[in-house]
Amino acid sequence: MIPETLQQQIDRWLDGDLSSEEQDRLKESLEHIPEAIVFLSDRALLHAMLAKSIAWGPSSCPMAPEQGLPAPLPVDSLPEPNRWYAHTWIWASSATVVCLLLISILFLPSVFASPVDLVQKTLIEYRATIDRCYTVKVEADARLGRNKLRGRPGQSDSKLWVRDNSFVQIFDSLGDSLVWGRGRQGSVWFTIAGKSAAIFQAGEIPGTLEELCDLRTLDITTLLESLLRDYDLRFTGRTDRLRTIFANPRPGVANSKYGAIEIEIDPQSRLVHRVTLERLKDQRPVATVSFVLEEIQPRDESFY
Repeated sequence: MIPETLQQQIDRWLDGDLSSEEQDRLKESLEHIPEAIVFLSDRALLHAMLAKSIAWGPSSCPMAPEQGLPAPLPVDSLPEPNRWYAHTWIWASSATVVCLLLISILFLPSVFASPVDLVQKTLIEYRATIDRCYTVKVEADARLGRNKLRGRPGQSDSKLWVRDNSFVQIFDSLGDSLVWGRGRQGSVWFTIAGKSAAIFQAGEIPGTLEELCDLRTLDITTLLESLLRDYDLRFTGRTDRLRTIFANPRPGVANSKYGAIEIEIDPQSRLVHRVTLERLKDQRPVATVSFVLEEIQPRDESFY
């Protein structure tokens, strides 16, 4: 049973008597209370029936002479014009229900979608070949909670460009600009102020450095697969464009590199706008890393 205040809001909305602010609150309620959609459908059908009854007028109903009241007649026994009106009313009522269902599907997709549904659809439509630019913020000795790092980071620690398994990360806040990355062939390189360079070939990269590189490439496909396989998901927030999903590791999942994860997805474009995750060492959080998508723009092959 939905709250009486919500029932009144729905009735007022159908009567065209809700302010834009109240309509926004009603939409929020519809997205979180599935029973409200059922109530809305029932109310809309009732409104359609009442409007149709008023349109018929009293002259379309035969009167019982003794009581002066409309005599109930089955549809088949009505005169031809009234029978046509009755069938039209039935058709209109059915059409109203169908329209409401279409509106629910087209304009309120998140009413029925679970976090798992959204992650699955994002995984299906994700394209790893696009060039993505992120701001990256690293917070040592921090744990990711429901109220932590929810918004965009302030001053970013670095800029990160990613394509497939290649990346370029740029630090401009260290006095001398530090740039490092991984190329298409797997080699890892570093430069300081563009003057000196160090290169590790693919077979020479230390394990710890390899792990850092894997994190920088932010393999969205692997991340989404891991969320579906190893995490319990729930919606924790929304904006006009984005849904926020908080992921907790399931009990018994061992040897994971990451603890809790928070991810922001655009339900319409299926684009991942933010990933914030706990890095683990010996199953204990050592840092929180946040990737915020800034732009998608093709880069030349030589950039990586």
